[in-house]
Amino acid sequence: AVTDHLRILASQHPLDIQSGGLHQVKPWFEGRLDFAPVVRFEGDQEFVLQGGALAYFLDRKAAVFVFHRRLHVISLFVVPAEGLSWPTRGLRALGSTRAQAGSARGFNVLLWREGELGYALVSDVEMPEMVRLAERLAPASGSP
Repeated sequence: AVTDHLRILASQHPLDIQSGGLHQVKPWFEGRLDFAPVVRFEGDQEFVLQGGALAYFLDRKAAVFVFHRRLHVISLFVVPAEGLSWPTRGLRALGSTRAQAGSARGFNVLLWREGELGYALVSDVEMPEMVRLAERLAPASGSP
């Protein structure tokens, strides 16, 4: 996840679509992926949605939603989860789902699976801030 985030940071043109809001970014992926990414949070003043891009996460095409927290970049990778091993131990609650929290090379990572989709949130922001964003992205408790 960190390596894939670093590719976004190193790219001269990290965004394929600049944000005009989630209702502009999300439809842009239609026809470019063989799945529909599900993202419920459209950003706010604390976590600004900058746009989206196509990228790879491990061995598969991913939708990447890029948020900013002050000067920090936060990448949300959305991928088909089938065939990937997802963490099952040491998970923390995020809304109605559970996520694995970790860090590597100075970056914080949250991984979770929701139905057929897997999510990886990566940034150098502090873990409490990552969790706040992930709670907005994950389904609320009691939602379908």
